[in-house]
Amino acid sequence: MARFGFDIATTFVGSGLTLLLSAAGLLYAEQLEYTVPQLYAIGGGAFLAVGILFGLVSVAMGLK
Repeated sequence: MARFGFDIATTFVGSGLTLLLSAAGLLYAEQLEYTVPQLYAIGGGAFLAVGILFGLVSVAMGLK
């Protein structure tokens, strides 16, 4: 139960970041010459890669 506040905070940050990326995709897709689904895929792939890398580093350092 000690991590409840931290979990709520990370959920809000993640949700806010998702909304910002969604808005950016809608606003700038044409300027970047990508479609909105392509920008979602790029953003999702980047988050997936960073998450996996962070998880592996955390496990290697004994933090998880």
